[in-house]
Amino acid sequence: MEALNGERVKVLLAEDDFFTRDDLADQLRQLGFEVIETASGDDAMDYIASGERIDVLVTDIQMPGTHDGLALAQTVRAKQPMLPIVVASGNVALESVASRVGKFVSKPYDPKRVAMLIANMLGMTL
Repeated sequence: MEALNGERVKVLLAEDDFFTRDDLADQLRQLGFEVIETASGDDAMDYIASGERIDVLVTDIQMPGTHDGLALAQTVRAKQPMLPIVVASGNVALESVASRVGKFVSKPYDPKRVAMLIANMLGMTL
């Protein structure tokens, strides 16, 4: 999946559960995305601070560290207001608060749904 600049769409994935993160990242890669995996909001913030380009942020809400997924999404939203953000949780009661900073998806992840949501947010088709 190519971004407007001709490079693959780069997804920053922040998910603390290794197996969940590995599965989603693998399936997104199979669909043509470049995926950067981080295990916490803090690791994701470090990656963003490095200045590397990202096209989309996908984050779980409940993660260890000083930045949970909501804090991560809020910080990124404030710095990059046009960046597409997908916020995920197994707790659907968090949907309303998550929807303030991004598009909410419930867990467990449906990788094809996440990929279609990303494509839609970027104005692309899979």
